[in-house]
Amino acid sequence: MSYAGALSFDERGLRRAQRGALHCVLGRWTTGRDGPLTVVLPTGTGKTETMLALLVAAQIPRLLVLVPSDHLRAQVAGKFERLGILQEIGVVQKDALRPVVARMTKGMVDAEESGRLARLCNVIVATPSVLRACSESARAAILDACTHLFVDEAHHVEASTWSYVRSWFDGRRVVQFTATPFREDGQHLVGEIVYAFPLREAQEDGHFASINYVSVLDFADPDRALASQAVARLRADLEAGLDHLLMARARSIPRSQELLALYQEIAPDLNPALLNSRMGVTAKRKALTAIRDRDSRIVICVDMLGEGFDLPALKIAALHDPQKSLSVTLQFIGRFTRAQPGEAQLGQAWVFVSRPSAELDTRLRSLYAEDADWNIVVRNLSEAAVQAEVQFNEFEAGFSGPPGDVPLSNLQPKLSTVVYRGPTGFWKPGALYDFFGAENLLTDPIGLNPRAGIAWCVVERHTPVRWSDSRTLHDTTYELYALYFDQERRLL
Repeated sequence: MSYAGALSFDERGLRRAQRGALHCVLGRWTTGRDGPLTVVLPTGTGKTETMLALLVAAQIPRLLVLVPSDHLRAQVAGKFERLGILQEIGVVQKDALRPVVARMTKGMVDAEESGRLARLCNVIVATPSVLRACSESARAAILDACTHLFVDEAHHVEASTWSYVRSWFDGRRVVQFTATPFREDGQHLVGEIVYAFPLREAQEDGHFASINYVSVLDFADPDRALASQAVARLRADLEAGLDHLLMARARSIPRSQELLALYQEIAPDLNPALLNSRMGVTAKRKALTAIRDRDSRIVICVDMLGEGFDLPALKIAALHDPQKSLSVTLQFIGRFTRAQPGEAQLGQAWVFVSRPSAELDTRLRSLYAEDADWNIVVRNLSEAAVQAEVQFNEFEAGFSGPPGDVPLSNLQPKLSTVVYRGPTGFWKPGALYDFFGAENLLTDPIGLNPRAGIAWCVVERHTPVRWSDSRTLHDTTYELYALYFDQERRLL
């Protein structure tokens, strides 16, 4: 099925970040090299519009878009159905055909039916849970029919279902989109970071509102003090004609219910609403409608308005329980700092924070320091984290030889080190095969990064057990060897 038309595509209407991502992905695809690509775009710079631009520019026949939540499925599918704002801004001609989009809201059992659905669509938007609910044959029919895979909020990609789907696309084109290219558990994303738009440039381009940070310290009743200051800010903004909403963040559902009672006492006229994962579909929809219609100006939640939630009027945050992870914190801050083009009345963002837990990520200490300038600190934290991932990505890409069942990102070498001085400035890492015996190497070929001067391998050893003379019983051990050669100093 055809849609949009390649000749109708004009990239000049795209933002700078979107054009950069588009060029890098399309350029990378022309090389013919396999492997997933990762695009890093700060919150509010238009990840979904970048997906749409790629869909049209590359004339993708059949695309699977994997999203982490039901809410994001509806939001992303709606943009694909309308081609977002691409037709409004002239990127795509107004009379161009739009893609046929399917929203998978439940699992499918019949393989013939799921295959027919896939053939009728240009885009399928699904969550991992829906794909997991499909029968094996129905899921295979959908995955086999799709030519490309886009993964939104890609820092979730290592969950079992996400990894399963991504591995199904080996040899096909996969693009992962995220604002934070690292997982909450500190592990690395799999995939080449082909483009990363710096947060400082997003600030310069006006994608982020200014952030005002207020540290609230009150040992007697910290929740009441925090809520009172946040509500006072909301009232002041509303009186100034600003269309603002306040979100109070709690660490658990019981805590959110406690805070709801507190906010109902302090600001009953602002009709505080509650959102949590235990609420039914009808109750959630009612609360979200009240927020969007401004019948409620305050929402208390755990993480219900997290990744992908697009409501620029959220400009005041009351963090009764700050997040402990850098990734989640940066995503959360992005909800309040995004600036909507043409919305001059949104104003600045305000974040009120109670004393954070001592268990938080050490990188966040500068964020919660007294008098911290979040406009600078958030930018520096984000860019340092992204740069670390880019460096690791380049380091990992420098290794020849597939690691098999032992990915480089999973290695955690212990610091038991021996240093040798070499007779020359040259080394022969291939001698590892002779030293250990090729039959004893679990990693074959060995991991080798000539530019970095690093080689590594895993040796598998079988030794007789000490408590029996049986020839069929033995202990199996695995040893990691990592070698670094300093050519200038001749040290191995």
